[in-house]
Amino acid sequence: MLRKLLSLIIFIIICSPAITAEKILIKRIEVHHDRGLEYLDIYTDGYVEGEGLLLENKLVLEFPKATVSPKVKIKLPKKKLRLIKKVRPKPKTDQIVLDLNKEIDYEIVNVFGRNKSVVEIRDRVDHTEEMMAAWEKKTLKLKAPKLEPKKYIEVKKTKKVLPLRGRIIVIDPGHGGLDPGAVAANGIAEKHLTLKVAKKIAYLLNEAGATVYLTRHKDRTVSIRELASFANRVKADIFVSIHYNYSYIKKVAGTETYYWNRQSRNLALTLHRSLVRGLKRRDRGLRRAKFYTINHTSMPAVILEPVFISNAEESKLASSAAYQAKLAQIIANGVKQYFRSKAR
Repeated sequence: MLRKLLSLIIFIIICSPAITAEKILIKRIEVHHDRGLEYLDIYTDGYVEGEGLLLENKLVLEFPKATVSPKVKIKLPKKKLRLIKKVRPKPKTDQIVLDLNKEIDYEIVNVFGRNKSVVEIRDRVDHTEEMMAAWEKKTLKLKAPKLEPKKYIEVKKTKKVLPLRGRIIVIDPGHGGLDPGAVAANGIAEKHLTLKVAKKIAYLLNEAGATVYLTRHKDRTVSIRELASFANRVKADIFVSIHYNYSYIKKVAGTETYYWNRQSRNLALTLHRSLVRGLKRRDRGLRRAKFYTINHTSMPAVILEPVFISNAEESKLASSAAYQAKLAQIIANGVKQYFRSKAR
């Protein structure tokens, strides 16, 4: 009898239509400021974990498994905000968009048990972009031998479906030779770290069917001008330059992505999202800056700065073989995703 009853219960569970749970609602947003910082308290009717994506002059807050209520309430302080320009919840989506008055850093804390997420917004205090511009100005004057790129030829004889077949991709391991780049907290020069990761990326992209060029395959001085000219000459589909970030403020950490031309934004956004979600380091933003290579290439081009090697924790990460393999896989997956989106 018990066996028959259990069989009946299992039959009912299998045959019954699936019960879809209602989405959690984002119901209230309260904005306030305290001692130079600005905060958003975001209240929901169930526990969800918010994620951010800093895109130029906007901060996009996403709440997977939740949706903004059409009747969402917003409470703003009487005093004008200094960092936040406008709060724009997007009803019936999982997004709240913040328009910003200036460059910021942010952090999200999801408060378990209180159905609340707190977003802290503060001034950006480092000067990484200015440091990069100063390095580039100096490097443009550097004399370099003729470029000797390494070519990974497209895989032709295989029955596998290769998602990047027919694509030409240039991967640039930043710095090299007389230009060591930044020196990590553990003493390793940036030029060695970028080369290790770039080789792994080139291998993965070539396995996926692409013809890949490494702008250098050993410790060798390269010309920034020649990098852009070469990518244009081989008619690359995309150009990806691998770097590591540096700040005199040692606690600064996280992921940045740079682009310049409008045609590059979709590639930059796809790779930045992949890096932020995959590495789970602090999101330092998708940024538009007029650096030489990403300005003088005729194809979508980006500079990736996955972590800060001036930060002790991230320096240790960047030097580990496991991290390098993970980073290479994240970037390769992001490239595949970019080309998939183009094919739709």
